[in-house]
Amino acid sequence: MAEDINFWSDLEGRCPLKISRLIKYSKDFESAIPSKIDTNFNKMKESLFSARSYLDSMITSVIQMLYDRDILKKEEDKVLYAWLIDNLARFMKRLDENEEHLLIKFDETKEEESRVGVSRLSDYHKMLRTTANSLIFESFVKATDEYLNFKESESIKREPRTFLYILFQILQVTMAVLGSVVRERTIGPKKAVIQTIPTSWQSLMGTQGQGIIGEGYKEDTGMDLEKIKESIPSDEDLFEEGENV
Repeated sequence: MAEDINFWSDLEGRCPLKISRLIKYSKDFESAIPSKIDTNFNKMKESLFSARSYLDSMITSVIQMLYDRDILKKEEDKVLYAWLIDNLARFMKRLDENEEHLLIKFDETKEEESRVGVSRLSDYHKMLRTTANSLIFESFVKATDEYLNFKESESIKREPRTFLYILFQILQVTMAVLGSVVRERTIGPKKAVIQTIPTSWQSLMGTQGQGIIGEGYKEDTGMDLEKIKESIPSDEDLFEEGENV
């Protein structure tokens, strides 16, 4: 199925999430990013900065569309979602650092004194293009393909929550390939296992995987996820209370 998806329009309708805003920002990105680098450097820089803003909107829209009660059903889902946000934030920080190094740090108002030339513009152009194509589009293609074709079981159903786990896993692998997720020394061992070793998304949804997520949360925060779950009313309880008011 994935071989048939070459454009965002092919993906819309197959992806279990509503991706219309993501597609809109993708179109804005394609309109803004130069098709090639020419010698009008000021114009190129302006276009690349504009493309970067739309790329940020693409990433933000991914985060926002996953913030859904049909996806974040369990506390473990919310932890995984928070880790996904953290890793995407690290990725965007890496983009910021490269933007500073390639376009801003050596820029001057006088063009003859500026050290921002073809090579720096080309490097940043490639980085933006790779992020839009490889990190976002191709990850959604692969995740959608996996979602539509995996074999359901008693514990894993074809539902939006499952797509979160599939997309999380694929984004982890992609960001590792791109070398953009910075690993801090303070990262806990349980969380490190999930975020660095290509554990299958199916195992993360299983009993043991859910336990590892809980342990990773405890190492991050010092709080026991099981105790927090016991103290928070479920969505169903809250809904019933609202009806009885």
